[in-house]
Amino acid sequence: MPFSEALKRAVDEYARNDLAGDLDAHIGFFSFLSDDPALQRRVGEEYFSARYIYKLWEGMRIEDDWGRRAQVQLQVQQYASVYEACLHHLLFVRCAGTAEVDDLLSLKTLKHWSVSQELQSALDAAPGPEGRAVVAAIRSTISIPDTKVRFEHKADAAVRLGIIDAALAEELKEFYAARNLIHIHAELQKGSSWTWKMEFATNAYWRLIAFKEQVEAWQDAA
Repeated sequence: MPFSEALKRAVDEYARNDLAGDLDAHIGFFSFLSDDPALQRRVGEEYFSARYIYKLWEGMRIEDDWGRRAQVQLQVQQYASVYEACLHHLLFVRCAGTAEVDDLLSLKTLKHWSVSQELQSALDAAPGPEGRAVVAAIRSTISIPDTKVRFEHKADAAVRLGIIDAALAEELKEFYAARNLIHIHAELQKGSSWTWKMEFATNAYWRLIAFKEQVEAWQDAA
């Protein structure tokens, strides 16, 4: 059953009144993405929705463990997605073709190597570690799509390119690692070493300012 119109207006006004600007202002925050208006709008909308939902939770004042955990989880997941989208664009669009980005799209691996029957027989007879088979292989480098690049590698590349500093990159990695704890088993495996603290969500929000400042300084220096 939906809220009454009066109650909906009251809740909506409560959530909006404390925000730093309307939806357009939140989209404008990401002016460094202006070369891709669709991405800028989508990221700005995610930022706005994260702030709006936070205000709703804040107004509810739910102190139960499940409520606080849900509030922090959702915030961290949204902000981690924002950081990831921004870094992905800055690297694979703005810095496409640089050595740092090309390295991200290359993966050193081993490829099976066909050998003579005599050598293969010798390999088959060789005792492998822990009972594993010994095979012939050559070192190779393969190309991978940008969607397969790990976030921590993107953050490190952004540091090498001077987009953000190392300290901020380490924090962003933590936010993204926490985002992966949407898998309940992964969270439980952390055990008592992990707690969804409100400060974590707060930091994910406040670091956006430092992120924006560092990205814009990099752009200005280019």
